[in-house]
Amino acid sequence: MPRVAMIVSNRHNPDVRVQKEASALKAAGWEATIYAFDREHDAGGLAEEIDGVRIERVRVSLSPIGDLVRTATGLARFRAEVRRRLCADPPDVVHCHDQDTCPVGLWWQKEGARRSGKGERGVFVFDAHDLYWTWLLMADPRSPFRRLGAALLREADGVFARAADLLITTSEGKGAHPGFAELYREAGASPLVVWNAPDEAPPPPPLPARFTIGYLGSVREVPMFERLVQAIAKLPPAERPAVRVAGSGSRQRDVARLLEGASRELGFEAVVTGAYDVARLGDLIAETSIQYCVYPLDRGNMDRAMPVKLFDSVAHGRRVIGNAGTLMGDWIEANGWGWTVPERDVDALAEALVQAERAVAGRSAPDELEPPPSWRAESEKLVRAYGALLETRR
Repeated sequence: MPRVAMIVSNRHNPDVRVQKEASALKAAGWEATIYAFDREHDAGGLAEEIDGVRIERVRVSLSPIGDLVRTATGLARFRAEVRRRLCADPPDVVHCHDQDTCPVGLWWQKEGARRSGKGERGVFVFDAHDLYWTWLLMADPRSPFRRLGAALLREADGVFARAADLLITTSEGKGAHPGFAELYREAGASPLVVWNAPDEAPPPPPLPARFTIGYLGSVREVPMFERLVQAIAKLPPAERPAVRVAGSGSRQRDVARLLEGASRELGFEAVVTGAYDVARLGDLIAETSIQYCVYPLDRGNMDRAMPVKLFDSVAHGRRVIGNAGTLMGDWIEANGWGWTVPERDVDALAEALVQAERAVAGRSAPDELEPPPSWRAESEKLVRAYGALLETRR
């Protein structure tokens, strides 16, 4: 049985895309292990098994999110420990999720496989979920220091992408705006696009009695919620919607404080909770009427991205409000999935909220929407690509 080692720089709680890919390969006959970085020493257990996939959480030095120095040190120690474990239990493929784990994959390709007796050259897969260098810009996109660091990270990203035996990414242009795939092609690589598609969803749950804006996922951006509050404030008090936010993230507490204060001041209901089990996603979506996906664009990645929550929302019969002039906006407009507004246009957002509420007023059954891509089809692309990797090694 061929073996794949997946590496991810979060604690895998679980990371939905990582787990789905590992489970798809397991179902196709691969033995899969995920090495995850328990950076804040808060994972419930260091070893477990999910869907037949072994998870090993690696705990080295504390690396709090937002502390650049301690994060860099912790990542270096995490990668060193993973290299040690790969040599002790060598796989056929090392699959690196995002750029910060790629030094391990490149080492495995050039040196690690030979050291461990797996042949002269190891197989390295780079799975680029996101444009990693843009994360450095999140705190202050205009900082010269951060812009220089992002430029250096982007250059390294291109090196990893061209070196990988298989490059996977998550979006591709289907309208006026490009996705991640086009950027990697410009860098001289040939990516396979595996969309962050949802599993087949059950019949869409009924709409809630009260019009409710939902945001379910990682909470990392405060400005998008500030603009949502400003848009709600423009509506007559009797027409202000409820807000339901669920998910963890670096700014979750800030967003919770913002919405709790705004709900008292403006008189709308806001329910904010933290991390949730993915098995509860359907129940959480049932509490919402639409999903809110209007992100800040100055980091330089969301204009090319397709948020997982957008596909999940549509799969559960919920329309979305997303960014105009972006890849996600192309999909929303082409498929009739909802409304698009310019990122900073609070008046347009307020009008979209009015239109969305009118669209569902007095109804319990959601519309039948054009379905998003399915994970069944996307996972088959991944499995075929892995089969081709094995063929080239024979």
